[in-house]
Amino acid sequence: MTCRCRTGCRNKRCACLKDGQPCGNDCQCSNCNNPLNGLDVTRMSTCAIENVQRFRALSRADLDVMTNLPCGCEQVPLQKLVNTYRCRKCDERYWYSFCLGEIVQDSCTWHCTKCGTCRDWREWHCPRCNRCTYGVTLPCDGCGSRQRDPWI
Repeated sequence: MTCRCRTGCRNKRCACLKDGQPCGNDCQCSNCNNPLNGLDVTRMSTCAIENVQRFRALSRADLDVMTNLPCGCEQVPLQKLVNTYRCRKCDERYWYSFCLGEIVQDSCTWHCTKCGTCRDWREWHCPRCNRCTYGVTLPCDGCGSRQRDPWI
């Protein structure tokens, strides 16, 4: 991914930022202020990338705070929860949701990049009305459209 931004790469008009990537050497942007520059985005959850300003606001002390996993099996520093972390005892996967301000179970929560918020696993993004709605097979609350089965 490359960009040619002239406005500083500060918003989703920047192709790199829109793709959740820092600007690279091949980019021809000027006055680049992509907030993902200097971060290893391969080690960050989608929620952390989408909330990069909140992530950058955390101090080293904040990232080093030991936090109990919801399963109660172990404590880990918040830094490890910026990406998906697998509990060594119960094998459950967790990550920190900047949207919800808490540690969430990976199998129960997802981050909708269209809405920019973390959602319950039973919610889905309706492409017709462009909002998330509740229900695995129910019609969309907003427009009545049904979720397309991703396996068909």
